[in-house]
Amino acid sequence: MTRARVTRPETRIVPRAGGHVTVRVEGFREGDGVLPRPDRLGRFKVEVARDEHGLRLLDAHGGTIGRLGTSWGRTLADELTGCDRDGVVPVVRASLVGPRGERDMFVLLSWPGRRTGVAGPAPGVRTPVPSGAVGGVRHAGG
Repeated sequence: MTRARVTRPETRIVPRAGGHVTVRVEGFREGDGVLPRPDRLGRFKVEVARDEHGLRLLDAHGGTIGRLGTSWGRTLADELTGCDRDGVVPVVRASLVGPRGERDMFVLLSWPGRRTGVAGPAPGVRTPVPSGAVGGVRHAGG
């Protein structure tokens, strides 16, 4: 697999909130695309593009390396629309799993969090850490 460093417009990682799940990329074949250098955790960023069939994942040169199902297009629709509106390129974190030459690609996506919109403690309020945790106290928001 060739690695490339290509100058790109500003990007935004999607999704930005909610619970996370790994999703297998359909149609990915190792060696077919040019992937960027992975980060320290072995993840790399790939672009997301919408078409009439759902979401396509693009390599460093804009070639299709796989796709996600239509349901994921609906799940990420608001974030992708926001990226379009703001003029940024949506990207997702991807990783390769399996033995070299036979790896599958997975991307980290999310679904809406159940607690979205639920107010937390007021700033500066101390909340006890559950038993078994280290540190004794944590501050709201961190």
